Amino acid sequence: MKFASMKQIIVLTAITCALLFGLDYYKNPQLWHSRSVSMARPGVRLTLWMNHLCCLGCLADVRQALAEVPGIDLANASGPKQLLTQAEANMQGASLPDYGNTVELPISDLEKLDLVAVDKALRDKGFVAGRMELSGVEHFRLEALLEHLCCGMCDRSIQERVAFLKAKGSAGQLKWLDSVSVDHQKKTVAAHARFLEPGKTVDVVEFLSGLNYLGYEPSSLRIISEEKMQHTTHEGE
Repeated sequence: MKFASMKQIIVLTAITCALLFGLDYYKNPQLWHSRSVSMARPGVRLTLWMNHLCCLGCLADVRQALAEVPGIDLANASGPKQLLTQAEANMQGASLPDYGNTVELPISDLEKLDLVAVDKALRDKGFVAGRMELSGVEHFRLEALLEHLCCGMCDRSIQERVAFLKAKGSAGQLKWLDSVSVDHQKKTVAAHARFLEPGKTVDVVEFLSGLNYLGYEPSSLRIISEEKMQHTTHEGE
């Protein structure tokens, strides 16, 4: 019988350790980043990528659209640093390399924020947010209220088809999604997110669009943070 040499044992041990460390990092990134310092701006923020935001007139209309949406600190919202004035945009031949731009919204009250209300307010004003990127919340879930969940098949279809959408996401859609749960009595669908690393974002439009693709229109979509989840758990004990 021929035994492995010491060199082979060391190489195999090193490869095994590297694979285990890699797997642990993938499954539990919060343990690796618990002491890291975020380079992102502090606080919870929702960054909107507007498919069209070419001038100060557009920005003013976006601000007006969001003025009545609860949970947003609109006074401290920041738009693009350089935008054309309406007069400049009206000049013949005026153009931009990209007509889209971002608007960064500090969140003043996460419990009051309804992402469906944000989407509707923009659409009512004639805009569409191509992305709504959430940052500053390490542990959270998205909770959608669906008025139509009439039977067990409705419940099962959401879990099965969301998993299908995630599996076929060729561009990395729903990569942040860990699992989905359905509460038939409350008529809610919860998307449980993976640990959100400091400086990273999650595009909540992916989940909203996914539900639309499956045939459902949420009446609300809220962000439930870990702090809120723990508080609810302690109340039930």
